[in-house]
Amino acid sequence: MLFPLVYFLVAFFIYILLYEYYKTNTRNKTAELDSLKNLENTQFKFIPISTNNRSINQIKTELLTNFYFNRIRIIFGIDFSASNEWQGRKTFNGQLLHKTNSNKIYNPYQKAISELGLIFEDIFTSKVEYHCFGFGDETTKDYSFFPILGSGEEFNSYQRVLDAYLEKTKNVVLSGPTSFTPLIQQFISYGIHCRKDFTILVILTDELKISHADNSLVELIYTLTNLPNICLLVIGVGDGPWQRMSYEEHRLRELVFKKRSQKNKEFRHGIIDSNIVYDNFHFVDFNSIISKPDKNTNENYLARAILTKLPTHLKQAFKNDANIANF
Repeated sequence: MLFPLVYFLVAFFIYILLYEYYKTNTRNKTAELDSLKNLENTQFKFIPISTNNRSINQIKTELLTNFYFNRIRIIFGIDFSASNEWQGRKTFNGQLLHKTNSNKIYNPYQKAISELGLIFEDIFTSKVEYHCFGFGDETTKDYSFFPILGSGEEFNSYQRVLDAYLEKTKNVVLSGPTSFTPLIQQFISYGIHCRKDFTILVILTDELKISHADNSLVELIYTLTNLPNICLLVIGVGDGPWQRMSYEEHRLRELVFKKRSQKNKEFRHGIIDSNIVYDNFHFVDFNSIISKPDKNTNENYLARAILTKLPTHLKQAFKNDANIANF
């Protein structure tokens, strides 16, 4: 008689646990969907950014006024994962996103490099140095990256980046799994060891490859936001879904801000601890901007999307970072 009662109680207890798990999971999923629906009206900011619709000339003036670094380094990271084979169904007429057409600016990666190169060279009067790496191919997968040319030497113009990409793409075998982590780690190393240079990592990718549930990524972004001389841009060139990418960007900011609050209660030490959290991680949906009918409007929208945070970032960097203020 005792055994059936124990069996019933255990079964009932397991049922209660499963029910609570299902209820909690459903509630979390519903909250996440609500967040996605309201994403456009949601902003998470570490440092105040002007909401004025500034013109490109205004942004350019602010950037040049507050640019105290010796030079600017642009690092392109190009996604060669296998998903590029089908991630152009909506945005590239179903073609491989790395498909090339002789020397023309043809595929989304080429267009993004070209448009961003024009913006950077128009804005910055300091020497612009380019580097270009690939990741997610058959040899690097999710644990490394490879130089587009030679051993990773610099380019003196974005046109040379385009030429090197065109040549390298002929022999790259798409693969995966894919991770941004190795490239971001190297990027952070640049930032720590080259404090008098301003470095921007531009990751060009075809789909969502980050998650706020990845604790190692949260730690990387936290480290990133302590460095005043670097900025990470993730540019979506494939089908996405990019609304989800925007959600992940904002969730990562929330987690980093929470982590920062916890760290502030502890003793701060080390070369990457700053007095301010720099809002230097940003996602841009390239397709949604470049698909607009007016080319001039496209260029202005893209430039604003890429550059809008940098003036505030540079002002805060000069004001708060002793390594810069003592040039």
